[in-house]
Amino acid sequence: MELRVKDLFQIDTLKQAFVVSGNEGLHNQIRGVTIIEAPDIAEWINGGELLLTSLYPLQSYNYEEQQAFIERLAEKDVSALVVKTGRFVHDVPEGIIEASKRLRLPVIQIPKQIPYRDVMYPIMKSLFNKQVIKLKYFKEVHEKFTALTLTNKGSDEMIASLTKLIGNPATLYDRNFGSIATTDSRLVSFEQLEKEETDGVRMDTEFPCYRQRVVYPEKGVNVYNHYVIPIETINHIKIHLVIHETCKPVEPLDFIAIENAATALSLELIKHYAVAEVEMKFKDDLIDDLLHAKFDNLQNVYQRANVIGLDLSKSYAVVLFRLNNLKPTSSDSEMFGLHNPNQRILYEIIQQELASGMIRSRSDQLVVLWGMDPDADDKSACTHVIKKAAKQIQQVFLKRSPHFDVQVGIGNIAHTLSELPQSYKEAQDSLQLGTIIKGKNAVAAFSDLGIYRLLCQIQHTDELVDFIPLSLTKLLAYKQPNRDDLIKTLRTFLHHHQNAAKTAEELFCHYKTVTYRMDRIKEITGIDLDDPDEMLSVQVGLKILVLIGDKKESLQVDANMQPVVQV
Repeated sequence: MELRVKDLFQIDTLKQAFVVSGNEGLHNQIRGVTIIEAPDIAEWINGGELLLTSLYPLQSYNYEEQQAFIERLAEKDVSALVVKTGRFVHDVPEGIIEASKRLRLPVIQIPKQIPYRDVMYPIMKSLFNKQVIKLKYFKEVHEKFTALTLTNKGSDEMIASLTKLIGNPATLYDRNFGSIATTDSRLVSFEQLEKEETDGVRMDTEFPCYRQRVVYPEKGVNVYNHYVIPIETINHIKIHLVIHETCKPVEPLDFIAIENAATALSLELIKHYAVAEVEMKFKDDLIDDLLHAKFDNLQNVYQRANVIGLDLSKSYAVVLFRLNNLKPTSSDSEMFGLHNPNQRILYEIIQQELASGMIRSRSDQLVVLWGMDPDADDKSACTHVIKKAAKQIQQVFLKRSPHFDVQVGIGNIAHTLSELPQSYKEAQDSLQLGTIIKGKNAVAAFSDLGIYRLLCQIQHTDELVDFIPLSLTKLLAYKQPNRDDLIKTLRTFLHHHQNAAKTAEELFCHYKTVTYRMDRIKEITGIDLDDPDEMLSVQVGLKILVLIGDKKESLQVDANMQPVVQV
C-alpha cells in the first residue's frame, strides 16, 4: 500500500535509472518529493522525502563534507537521493557513495535528459492516490466503529469487526492478561519468547504498540508474531488489544482499523466504568443501610436489592478483610479503596471466590456479605467453609503482593436482615481480636473467640481491669525487669495445663527455669495453682491484658492493690 523506493523503477520515465549505492534502503517509504536548491536542505525537510538534485549546490564539497551532508540527510530520515548526472557532474562523488552505503540511504542515478517533472509528477500522483485511499478507508472504518459504539454492541462485536477488516484474529485482555473477548479461542493462551520494538512497519497511531514473538500451545510449536496495543483510560484502568499475526502480515493500512478499534474500546471501557461507578455507589449505600439497620420499609429494601442482584432470601455472614502494607509509600497513603491497586487486586480475588454475596470497599477494608444456603442450620460448618475460603483468598493475594498483611474477621451467620448489624459488629470484634491474639494474617471467626466474645462486650478499659484478680495484680505491681517474662511464663504454663515440660519447650528454655519462675510467681502473688476458681480468674485476667494491648503500659496498681488505667 505504501510507496517504497523500489517502486520508482516501475515508472516509465525511470526505466534507465539505476542504484549507485545504498541497496539496503530500497524498502524506505516515500512520503514526499522535493528538489535540492541549497546545501542546507536538511533544515527544511520533515523526513521521508525523495530528494532530486544535480549536485550543483555541492560542487565545492570535499570528501568529508560530502559524507557529512549524507549523514544529515540520514538523520532526517530521507528516503533516497536521486542524482541527475551529465550537466554539472559526470559521476556521483565517492564521499556520497561511501556514506550512503554505510547509512543505507539509496543513491539513484538518472540521465540528464529526464526532466524533474517526469519524476515528480508520477510520485506525487501515486502519493495523492494512496492518501485518498487512506482517507476513504479511514472514513469507512471510523463510521463502522462509531456505529458499534453508539449502538452498544460491546467489545465482542468490536473485536469481530476488527478481525474481518484486518484479516487476522484479535483478542482483548484485561490488565493481567485475562481474556475478555477473542475471535479465536486457540490463541488466548501464549508463551512469550521475545518482545521487540516494531520494525519494518511504520505505525502512525495514538496508541503505543509493541511486537512479541510467541508460541500458542494449542496451535503447536510454530512461532508467530503478535502486536500488543495497551489501552489505558481514566482511573488507571487498562486493557490490552492483541492482534495475532497468524493469517497474514500486518500491513500499515491495518493500523487505521486497529487505531479506530482501540479508540472505540477505550470509549466502551469509560462507559462501563461510569456505569460501574453508579452501580457501586448504589450497592455501597444499600450495604451500609443493611449493616447499620437504616431502613424503615422492608419492601423498599427488597426492591433496591433486586436492582443489584442481591438475594435477600439467603443467609449472610459479614466478613471483613483488612490490608496492612509492610512497606508503605507516599502513593499508597494517597489512594484509598479501589483506587489503590492492591485493594483492587484483593477485591477481584474475593469476587472470584465468592459464590454469592456483595463486596463493599471502605478505606483499608473490604466488607463482604458472604451468602450461605438459607437452609444451612449448622453454623459451625458454615463458618468453617468461610474460613477455608478466606485463607485461600489470603494465600492467593500474598503471592501477588507479598509486602502486605491481610487480616480477616468473620461474624456469625445472619438469617434475617435484623441480624446483619450484629454480624457486622462481630466481624469487627473478630478482626480486632484476631490480630491481637493471632498476630498478622489472622483469620478469626467470632464463634472461635471463646471468652473473648464476652470480654469484648465491655466497652471501657477501666471497667475491664476490675476483673483482673488480686494475685495477678500483685504480679503486675512487681517492678523488676523480669516481670514480663514471669507473666509470659504464667500464661504459657496455664495454657499447657500446668505442664512444665511443655512450657519449657514452647519458651525455648530449660525445665528448671520454668519451675524456678513458677516458684517465684507463687512467692510474689500467693497464687494457689490448685484452686480451679482462682485459676479461672487468673486466665480471664491474662486475656484482659491481651485485650487492652498497648494500653497495658498505662496500667498501674494503686495503694489498695487495685489495677487502674492512668490517662
